[in-house]
Amino acid sequence: MQEILRSYGGLRDCINSTGAGKILCVHGRSFEKFTELQHVLDGLSIIHFTGFTPNPKIEDAEEAVRMCADCDCILAVGGGSAIDTAKYAKMKSPGIPLIAVPTTAGSGSEATRFAVLYEDGRKLSITDDSIIPDYVMFDPGLLKYLPEYHRKSSALDAMSHALESFWSVNATPESRRYSRSALSEITRMLDAYPASYDPARMLEASYTAGKAINISQTTAGHAMCYKITGIFGTAHGHSAAMCNRVLFRWLCENSGLPALDDIAGAMGCESKLEAAGKFAGIFSRLDMEIPKATDADIEALAGSVNPERLKNFPVRLSEAQIVELYREILDTKE
Repeated sequence: MQEILRSYGGLRDCINSTGAGKILCVHGRSFEKFTELQHVLDGLSIIHFTGFTPNPKIEDAEEAVRMCADCDCILAVGGGSAIDTAKYAKMKSPGIPLIAVPTTAGSGSEATRFAVLYEDGRKLSITDDSIIPDYVMFDPGLLKYLPEYHRKSSALDAMSHALESFWSVNATPESRRYSRSALSEITRMLDAYPASYDPARMLEASYTAGKAINISQTTAGHAMCYKITGIFGTAHGHSAAMCNRVLFRWLCENSGLPALDDIAGAMGCESKLEAAGKFAGIFSRLDMEIPKATDADIEALAGSVNPERLKNFPVRLSEAQIVELYREILDTKE
């Protein structure tokens, strides 16, 4: 059973309770700014691992596994890349507790049994209940170090999780309760961004959306977004929302899915088309770039779509439809 920690005193007590003599700490460059967290770790035997990229490679995660060999605990401090790398190390080191301290509010990785790594540019999806972090520490103050672009793209990632989970073929009453709660909160915060953005609420909403996709999994938005990040360098949440702003309206126009009406209600809208317009409007108001794509880019994107995630979408998409959707998602004007 996962335990949520909300104070650094609680974090130190948690670390002490594990009896850890040596801790593998997986973190990014911002770690040096987290002075309060560093005070918690004073006097402990820490092995620092920073050798991973924003889209972590399997060989980087294997190095984390090697460094974990003499450790009794894993501490992941960062966004989805740090946490996913640490999850892989945990999977290869059964029984070692994993503590996640998210420093972004979007990936929801601290709540899920999934990890995403890359091998030779190819996305690997790892799924195992054993890699769900044992403890999660929430400190909204850590989000102040997040660059503005990544704050926005992370929030859009969480909103995409809530949307996709809602319409996933694997959705359950429980996952939809999580989706509804997260979608309602995130919509309110992004509809009047940045004035309405609350780091504490965003962390909770991102976590709740993560709990939703932990049950239902993601769908076409995520299946179609990974190669966009690979080709154009847009952040993951930016890419996912770019896809979903088109897929949401497409679903409204091409399906009678009852979940779309529930989504509209969660977003404070009177109709599903109004809700789809609101999502697209949020994306636009956040000033998220739409990259210009060539025919070759479209062909590469269409050939890259993750078939497993695509199966979770409530309408089967043909290859021709995927191509046309990519043309709507990206700027293909001459």
